[in-house]
Formats: sequence, structure tokens, C-alpha cells
Amino acid sequence: MKPGHDQYVYRHANGLCVIGLATAHLALRETRGITAVDFNVGKSDRSEIKITGKRKKNAQHYEPNTALCKVYANDTFYIVRCCVKGLLLEVNDRLIKQPELLNSSADREGYIAIIMPRPADWLKIKGSLIDLEDYKKLRDHL
Repeated sequence: MKPGHDQYVYRHANGLCVIGLATAHLALRETRGITAVDFNVGKSDRSEIKITGKRKKNAQHYEPNTALCKVYANDTFYIVRCCVKGLLLEVNDRLIKQPELLNSSADREGYIAIIMPRPADWLKIKGSLIDLEDYKKLRDHL
């Protein structure tokens, strides 16, 4: 959404999308790195939502620009967005106690959330996303 607020969306073969901070995100470039992650944004604390069962009871439906969390680095915070329209299945609540996971392995243990888009919604948003190779080329030119 904003320059420097780069995020990734990894889509698994089962259709689930993993959302996280891309390596070029401004928060990861801060001198001390990320110091805290707060899932209490909007009207609810995203880390308190518990999804159960095959029908994903209690899952909330979010739009691509919905805030997932705030990431704090130094005296600044950055809003992390959903990027994909769908059901929020899980947030990585390990980040509350271990925000340094974003600094060390943002693309693995430091993911932010897992979203389940409907196939039709994924087809709509897919065209606005770029793949990893194009992203690397774009970042090399900046």
C-alpha cells in the first residue's frame, strides 16, 4: 500500500495464503530491528480469536486492506495488512513474546497470519501481486 511497506503472500497448493513482511520492509531495516508486535488493532485483538472445526467456526472475513497487526521498530510502528480477501484462520501469536522472529526469519517462523481466500477472490487479487523474481528485480532497481 505504501512505499517500503513490502509484504509477501505465499500461496500453498491447498489454497491457504501465508502473509508476512518482505525482506525490504522498512521495519526490518531499522537499526534495532522489530521490538514488538501488537495484534490488538481495530475492534478486536486478532490473537484472541480461536478458530475451530472443519467449517472454521469464529473465523472472521477480512478485506485486503484490513489491518492484521502493528509492528514496532524503534519509535515507529507499521501497520501490516491482509493483502488478500478471505477468512483469517490464524495469527502467529509467537510474535507477541518473540518479535525477534521477524528479524531473524520473517519468511518462515516469523510469518504474520494465515488467510483462506475463496477461489474467486484469489483469482481477482492474483493479478495485482507480483512473483518473487519480479519483486527482486524491482528491489534491485530502487
